[in-house]
Amino acid sequence: MKLNKRVISAFLLATLSLSAVGINASAATVVPKASKVTVVTTTKTAKLSWAAFAKGKVTAIKVVAAAGSSKITKTVSAKSTSYTFINLKSKTSYTFSVFGLLGSKSSSAVIVKASTKKALYYNSIFLGQPEDMVVGDEDQGLFALPNGGVTAFESTTPTVCTIVDDSFIRAIAMGVCTIVASNPGDSEYAAAADETRTLTVTVPIDSIDKTLLWSDEFSEAAGSGPSTSNWVIETGDGCNAAPGCGWGNGESQAYAACAIKQNGSGIMTITASTPTGDPTCKTNKTWTSGKFTTFGKKHFSYGYFEARLKMPAGGGTWPAFWTLGSNIRTVPWPRSGELDIMEYAGNNPNRSTSAAHYQNEGGSHEYKSGGKTLATALSEDYHTYAMLWLPSEVTFLVDGKPSFVLNRRDTGLTYWPFGPNANGVNPKMYLILNLAMGGNYGGQIKSGYSKATFDIDYVRYYSVNGFGSAPTN
Repeated sequence: MKLNKRVISAFLLATLSLSAVGINASAATVVPKASKVTVVTTTKTAKLSWAAFAKGKVTAIKVVAAAGSSKITKTVSAKSTSYTFINLKSKTSYTFSVFGLLGSKSSSAVIVKASTKKALYYNSIFLGQPEDMVVGDEDQGLFALPNGGVTAFESTTPTVCTIVDDSFIRAIAMGVCTIVASNPGDSEYAAAADETRTLTVTVPIDSIDKTLLWSDEFSEAAGSGPSTSNWVIETGDGCNAAPGCGWGNGESQAYAACAIKQNGSGIMTITASTPTGDPTCKTNKTWTSGKFTTFGKKHFSYGYFEARLKMPAGGGTWPAFWTLGSNIRTVPWPRSGELDIMEYAGNNPNRSTSAAHYQNEGGSHEYKSGGKTLATALSEDYHTYAMLWLPSEVTFLVDGKPSFVLNRRDTGLTYWPFGPNANGVNPKMYLILNLAMGGNYGGQIKSGYSKATFDIDYVRYYSVNGFGSAPTN
């Protein structure tokens, strides 16, 4: 039987078409392998990475991490180029595999081997706080105790201080010294976080070019009060003054002139007493004490202030040597400014503090403070308490060494009450010496206590390198 030529042609075309489909289907089952496979490990993780597969060549990707009889298998999307295995065993050899998947078909594996890292112990640096220094002091050793590894020190303020012999600070110039301790760890311990410490470096006060402009040596006769050419005695319990009753601090005393007397040997003494302690000096309060200021007599602008003082002994005592802005009657506190050269609480007998009070940009009271702790109680002997006041910086000192430094930039103020105002006018402040009892700083008054004395050897004021001038009325 003869076939129609058209039928034969159609049959041959169909056969060829089926053959072609068979060939393409066979080719599609060849799944490409992964390429550029790498792995990065930590103690408990491994990040497996590979080059992206061509679009449409795989439908998914399988990754495997195997160690001995342990195996972790994950399937990720065809677009993935990495996978991170977690919770692996540390210090363990793993075999990592990557497979391309196309439906039920799989490529041959691409294998890499790597070990997780050894788990390191936690490391930290216990870095001691260095003491403030004066230029010329002996180099100060740094104390650092890491868990492991070797600690290195660096000064980030080399114009102020440097590191010598690997672990000693050398004071170079006046300023704030910043020391950074670092530790990279070792085979057992991880790297530690850096630790930073700061200290203040100043120059010897005796080396500063200062000129004495005013002083009170309290050399008048025994029983004399403060010189009326220098001082005004403040009286009362504060109830009729701006601070309010208790002088705004919950203090227990009222002030009276009878509590302020010279001894005839160059010492002015403020005595705080109850009627039992001194029945001849009494007020409306259980405690009577003294306060005298230079307001209206002597007002100061910049310079160096120093007093030689002996603190009272006993809990609840609160002597102070401080200043207030001379404009306080027209510019309310704290905007007028306050500088506390020395404050002391008998309940903390080895420490004195200094502070600066001001109004912040938000209009609220803000203060910054620092202090100095000595080896013995401050009531056992005289010490000098001083302040170097410059337009943009105030340094407080105890026995000639800085206890606290405040820069204007630390306050966040463009114009602070201790420097020129927006019109370039310099501020003025007046001095205050007083002995309070109790209150929010003095604390609880010692039970059975009836008398305390605050001794003042002298008060002196100097100009420093051109800053400061004769005090005005």
